[in-house]
Amino acid sequence: MKIAVLGEALIDFIAGDDGAYRPHLGGSPYNVSIGLARQGIDVSYLCSLSDDRFGDQLRESLLGEGVNLPLQRRSLWPTSLALVTLNREGHPSYRLYREGIADKDTSYEEIVANLPESLRVFHTGSLAITPSQLPKIRNVFDFLRERGVLISIDINIRIRASIDRQRYLDGVRSLLKSADIIKASDEDLMALGLSGDTRRSAELVYEEMNGGVLVLTEGGGGAVVYSNSGRVAQGSYRVPNVVDTVGAGDTFHSAFLAYLSRSGDLLNELAEIPVKSLGTALKFACAAAAINVSRAGCSPPTHEEVSEYMAAAEPE
Repeated sequence: MKIAVLGEALIDFIAGDDGAYRPHLGGSPYNVSIGLARQGIDVSYLCSLSDDRFGDQLRESLLGEGVNLPLQRRSLWPTSLALVTLNREGHPSYRLYREGIADKDTSYEEIVANLPESLRVFHTGSLAITPSQLPKIRNVFDFLRERGVLISIDINIRIRASIDRQRYLDGVRSLLKSADIIKASDEDLMALGLSGDTRRSAELVYEEMNGGVLVLTEGGGGAVVYSNSGRVAQGSYRVPNVVDTVGAGDTFHSAFLAYLSRSGDLLNELAEIPVKSLGTALKFACAAAAINVSRAGCSPPTHEEVSEYMAAAEPE
């Protein structure tokens, strides 16, 4: 089964204990691409990469992990940068540099021309669904819908990604009906103005979708999946020494998609996926995220690593 990913590949400058910023390859869709490849999934990354040194590093990393890069054109625009600071719990906050950058330098025509044959899932989200990118994204979604491709979105809101906050949030909300699979964190729901009980808020989001699957992640509280088959919750795995939570959500979602891809469930109508299968996928994704937060930065595990971890540990 083939999955294509569209969105930012950038350089995270992460502050260390000494206050110095050190570069790390990152970006949510980039991380998802790496995570899927490490799970053995046939995955393609569709954005153009800069011809600068950082673009070289991103390209070498993607190819080294086995990610397909069908779009060969290198952008003359620079690689996007992000300054990342971690709080005491290892939770990141971001300051983004997103003007005139390479991952935005990809046209609708280039995207659809480089989609793999027999594509089943198209994933995007995060900084790819900010206001300036929405017209292109909507056109891509229309193209995919006509061909029966499943659309996956990780909301992954970054408030500082747009000057017009309300326009950004309204745009994200407008995409809910277009998606077949959505991942949203409890923080995403709060950013969308859905305060109060998080799971009730998730139910409201699911009601705005046209069926499909919604996954709510609750950090250390685990995750919940909503579908036409029902709702199932999964506790998190206890991690004694959390290094940081960078890329935990990306690792989670790539593992969730990978599990359903391996099981063959994504070949069927989403409404037909048994709730038991969704629950098992949720447990697998929680285990992958637990492994990731025990490492520095975003470092998604392989399928074998997750399987071994699950055999030795039980979620809370």
